[in-house]
Amino acid sequence: MILSTFVEIVIPIVALSWFAILLFRIFSYFKIDKLNLKDKPFSQPLISIIIPARNEHLNIKRCLQSIKNQSYSNFEVIVVDDNSTDDTYKIAEQFCQQDDRFTIIKINHDNPGWVGKNYACHEGYKNSNASILLFIDADTEHHPDSVISSFSYMQQNNLDVLTMFPQLICSDFWGKLILPILISMINILYSPLLLNSKRTPIAYLVGGFILIKKQIYDSVGGHESVKSSFVEDKSLGERIKKSGFNLKLVRSNNLVTTYSNMGYSNNINAIQRATSASFIQSHFIIGLLSIFLAFTSLVLPYFLLIFINSLQFPYSILILLTIVFMSMSYLIEFADIHHSKFYVLFQPLTNLILFLV
Repeated sequence: MILSTFVEIVIPIVALSWFAILLFRIFSYFKIDKLNLKDKPFSQPLISIIIPARNEHLNIKRCLQSIKNQSYSNFEVIVVDDNSTDDTYKIAEQFCQQDDRFTIIKINHDNPGWVGKNYACHEGYKNSNASILLFIDADTEHHPDSVISSFSYMQQNNLDVLTMFPQLICSDFWGKLILPILISMINILYSPLLLNSKRTPIAYLVGGFILIKKQIYDSVGGHESVKSSFVEDKSLGERIKKSGFNLKLVRSNNLVTTYSNMGYSNNINAIQRATSASFIQSHFIIGLLSIFLAFTSLVLPYFLLIFINSLQFPYSILILLTIVFMSMSYLIEFADIHHSKFYVLFQPLTNLILFLV
C-alpha cells in the first residue's frame, strides 16, 4: 500500500521530468554551434599554446605532433611538466628540441596552496609572450585546422573566451562505463545553453580547450585566483562570466579529440570532483534533497521494474517510458563519445554508481 501510493505520486513526476529533460537535451544539441572548417580569421596574431602535463608519456607526443601540424603557424608552445614520474618530460624535451616554437618547463617541487594542474597552467602563462592564450590538455589530439577555426570563431563572434566539447575516446572499460553518464549529468545540471546565455550565472570551461584573451585572463586573476580549487575549470569560468566577459562553449565538430584511459579510481574521482562543485556538499538540506532526487530519478525506475507486474496501469507504462526517456537522453552523449552504444545497456549500473558516489 505504501509503495503503491509512493509510486502513484512520484513516478508521474519523474516520467514527466525525464521527458522534459529529453526534449531540452535534443533542443540544446542542435542549438550549440559547431566549428566551421571553412572559416578563416581576420588576422593571425601570435597564440601561446600552454600544455600542462603530468604522467602523460602515452599521449604527449601525439598531442605535440598534432599542434605542430596546425595550419595556423603563428604560435608558440609551452609544455609544463608537472612533476611527472614517467617519461613525459624526456619525450616532450626531445620533441621541443626539433622545433624552436616549442619549449618545455620542468616543475619538480610541491607548491603549497596550489592543487591540481593550476600551478602548471600558471607557470605556462608566466612564460607566454602572446596576447591570446590557448590551454589544452596533454591527452588531446588536434585536427590541423582546430586552432585556425576556433580563433576565427572567436573573432567573428567577438568573444573573450571560447571553450569546447572535444570528441571523447575512452580506451578502458570504466571510462566507457562512467564518463558518458557523468558528462550527461553535467549537461543536465549545467546545460551549455544556460552557459552561453548572459541571463544565467551558470558557467564553466572545458579544460581540454580554453582559448582566452590574455587581457581577460589577467583581469580575472587567471589560475592563481582559483589555485586552491579542485574544479578550477568551473571556478575560472564563473569568474569570467561574473565579470561580464563574453564566454561561449561550442562543439568541436571532431576537431579536438580527448583520449581517456583513467581507470576505475580516477573515474570515481572525476564524479566526486563534479559533485563537489555543486551545492550538495555545502548545504545540508539541499544535500538531503539532492540525494532524494538522485535516488528517485536515477535508481528508482529500475528498482520498480522488479514490481512492475504488480503495479496498476498506467504506472507500469510510465516506469517503462521513464527508462526509455533516460536512455534516449543518455544516447545523445554518444554523438561526441566514440565507443559502442552497447554501453547504454549498462545505464542501471552507472546510475547506481553515480548515486552511491
